[in-house]
Amino acid sequence: MKFHPPSFVIGFAGAAAVMASAKRLRPVVVEIASLGLHFARLGRAVVERQRESAEDLWAEVEEKARLRGRGKRRDTGRRQGEAASQTTH
Repeated sequence: MKFHPPSFVIGFAGAAAVMASAKRLRPVVVEIASLGLHFARLGRAVVERQRESAEDLWAEVEEKARLRGRGKRRDTGRRQGEAASQTTH
């Protein structure tokens, strides 16, 4: 690969500028990172609320299915009992 002096000078100057302004940019970087952390926590809270809602919905579905299953067993038990009582009479 061929050495290109203008690119080297531009890269070196850019690195020097970043290093020289690091103390000035530090508060900005800290503020941006703090804002990012705040948004990440808000996002996680929203996801957690939605997950809890989905879990509540699923619990209701399971309860409904359990009650329906229990009701069917009672109905079949009654029917069998009725059929047995009719044969004995």
